[in-house]
This record gives sequence, C-alpha cells and structure tokens, in this order.
Amino acid sequence: MPLSVGGEIKPSRLLNYSVQHILSAALFSRLSANIEKNFDGKVSSELSDEHWAYVTGAIFFAVSFLEATINELFADTADDTMVKIDSNLWQLEPKAISMMANFWKIAIKGKPRFSILEKYQVALILTDKPKFDTDINPYQDVSHLVNLRNALIHYKPEWIPHLSGTNKNEMDPHKFEKMLKVKFKENPMAGVGDPFFPDKCLGHGCAEWAVRSSINFVDDFFSRLGLTPRFNRVRDNLKTE
Repeated sequence: MPLSVGGEIKPSRLLNYSVQHILSAALFSRLSANIEKNFDGKVSSELSDEHWAYVTGAIFFAVSFLEATINELFADTADDTMVKIDSNLWQLEPKAISMMANFWKIAIKGKPRFSILEKYQVALILTDKPKFDTDINPYQDVSHLVNLRNALIHYKPEWIPHLSGTNKNEMDPHKFEKMLKVKFKENPMAGVGDPFFPDKCLGHGCAEWAVRSSINFVDDFFSRLGLTPRFNRVRDNLKTE
C-alpha cells in the first residue's frame, strides 16, 4: 500500500507474515497445553472445541510459517531495494541472488507449480548448497506436517473404526498413525477406545511438534545458506507450553 509523505507517494513494503505465523503457532500450542494441564477428566463440547481449535491452529500456522518464509526469501532476492539494504542477503553470492530472483519472477510468483518443500529444495539447488535428504529429519517431519495440514484443510470424510467395536490386532493402522504415533505424546483428553486420528493425534503434543519441526527445518535451511532466519529476533517468544 502506498504512503503519502509530504505530498509525495512512496511505496511501503508488506508485512513479513512468516514471523507472525510462527508466533501464532507457538501461542496456540501454549493455549492447548494450558487446557490439558487443567484437564480434570470431564470433557464438555465447549472445552473440546476450544482445545481442537488451538491444536489445529498451531498446525495451520506452522505450515503457513514454512510457506511464507521461503516465499519471502525468494521475493527479497527479486527486490532490488531489499538486495541493497538487507545485509543478511549479502552473505549470498551475487550469482545465487540473481538465480533465485529470476526463478521467482519466471517460475514461482503467482503460480502454484511448486510445493512448499520443493521451493526450499530449489533454493538450495540455485545457491549450490546441499539439498535436504527427504528420508530423514528435519525434512521428514515437515513433510508429515504438511500432509497433516493438507488433510485437515482439504478434509474428506472417511470411516475410522472405533477400538471399542473392533479387534485392534486386526486393524490396519490409519496412515497418520503410521506417520506420527511415535512423534509426540497423544492427546490426554481422548478416550481409551478413540482412534489415533483425529482424536489421539490432535493434542498439545502434536501442536508442539508442529511448531518445533517447522522451526528446526527453517533453521537447518538457513544454516545451509549461511543466512540468519528472519524469525530469529522473536525466538525467545516461541515457547510451546
């Protein structure tokens, strides 16, 4: 949005939402933790709704943080003013900045052709830095996180057996149980016979894992580039409980 300064119209840059997204994710994680800490064994619909809102909010914002972070970096390399004033970008070789800028202008901007994690890998290729190994962390966790976010955002109803009416030994575990069961503590507000997904999955443990996984991934990415992540200035405000 343009600003009027002394009668002269000057452009102002949009807020960098990546920082706001990770702050929001951490806040929702803390709020879900507070509910679980004060849980007395009695679950009302209001309490359950509030708790799930915080957990899913943490998941959504953690993935939004991942996407905004890589988009902002690409956009900065294509912004002549940012290249001149952002000393952090100066750690990149001019050729790398040019490669990223051209790629943003031609292949990414406004076109949903590349997934969030593909854009991170492309950035590393263009800057001649080692790519992430997709089979290990921190990549694997954020890949699972994005899959979970997508399943919630683009939800499609499905039948999920309730353990009280099914022989657990004969059940084929849900895909998210296979992915996530060992990643975090289960939701203590879920019933014994409730399925892993969504009931036991969507608790503070999942919210905290979402925040920490996204931070670990972004930290690793910027370390490969030799840059300081933008959210570094609010790191002390990212407690998850």
